[in-house]
Amino acid sequence: MDLFVSSQGEVMIAGPATTFYDLRADKDCVLAGLRLRPGTAAAVLGRPINEFTNRLVPSDSVFGVAGKRMTEKIFAATTPSQRVAALQRMLTGHLADTEPLVDTTVIGAIGLLLQRPHWPVSRLAAAVDLSERQLRRRFETAVGYGPKRLCRILRFQRLLELIHARGDRIRWAELATEASYADQPHMINECRALAGMSPIALPAGVSVSSNTAAGDTS
Repeated sequence: MDLFVSSQGEVMIAGPATTFYDLRADKDCVLAGLRLRPGTAAAVLGRPINEFTNRLVPSDSVFGVAGKRMTEKIFAATTPSQRVAALQRMLTGHLADTEPLVDTTVIGAIGLLLQRPHWPVSRLAAAVDLSERQLRRRFETAVGYGPKRLCRILRFQRLLELIHARGDRIRWAELATEASYADQPHMINECRALAGMSPIALPAGVSVSSNTAAGDTS
């Protein structure tokens, strides 16, 4: 989930995406924003994150009058770094007035997925002492979609990192294996589904922090 300042001066919330989308700045404008780690956004916004899946909404619809006032301050900043700092202050102030609760079980499950992406949902659920149904429900609330889709997105992030690390020394079949795809056709299909382009187009068309379904989670 992203919180960013649009080129029109609005502070927007971009929910977790299940497919690719393209969010472009105006010619002379740079978008500035924050990206919340999977599993943390529900605590920040105080609402189930599946309410925001595949949606783009103004921040004042969540933060109310305080959010609208902060939007004016954020847009008054003159550089992207100043706007990011203002966004951080907005979140800090909001959290100071609330009692955010992070689903630590889901956070733990996400950590396990990062280490063991091939685990089936049944084994992941057992590892965190939940039923499969409970795990999927809590993932929907905290992340915006289920653990299997998150696995796909984490794997795609890994692919992006490998592509940018290799530069011009890419061997696609080897990269597919290293990124934990079944084979090269599997990697190609996933790239088209999550980024809207083939793997060959990714180096020029997508950066690690781009606004795809598999954007950076930092």
